[in-house]
Amino acid sequence: MMQKVTIRDIAFVLRCSIAATAAYMLAGSVFHLTHPVWAAVSAIVVSQEKLFQTRNAVLWRFAGTIVGIVVAVAAGTLTTRLGWDIAVQMGVSVAICAALVRRWPDLKVAMWTAPIVFFTHDVGTSLVTAGYARGSEVILGGLVGAIVHWISERIIAPLERTSGKPDAS
Repeated sequence: MMQKVTIRDIAFVLRCSIAATAAYMLAGSVFHLTHPVWAAVSAIVVSQEKLFQTRNAVLWRFAGTIVGIVVAVAAGTLTTRLGWDIAVQMGVSVAICAALVRRWPDLKVAMWTAPIVFFTHDVGTSLVTAGYARGSEVILGGLVGAIVHWISERIIAPLERTSGKPDAS
């Protein structure tokens, strides 16, 4: 038996698509960030079913991203002085982030942010610059995702009320 497609189903699909596209375009064309794909990914990752869930996802995504960047920059800077290669630097960074995630599971994005900082780091720039750029992309994407969700709720919540369906925000 086929499930009925609801306005909320359509809104979710549209807002994920719109948020990813807008975040990518803003990151690349407006702000000229070097890896706009991370803005698009962030806009999608924060998009949850309910608005309060999206808000929580944005906050934890930002916190985890900042932790991952700080750990990658600190561990990378210290281990470079010891002559360790990038694979070991990344492994140390992931280990530190994983230890933090054991205590605060919602920081899990830190574990993949650290390697992203290393692997998107250009030879001619510092880890701090790479971290700043990745953080900018993620924060931009997260904000776009949250704003698009908020706007969509302002549109569909009244429609659901008039059709007799509960507001799911």
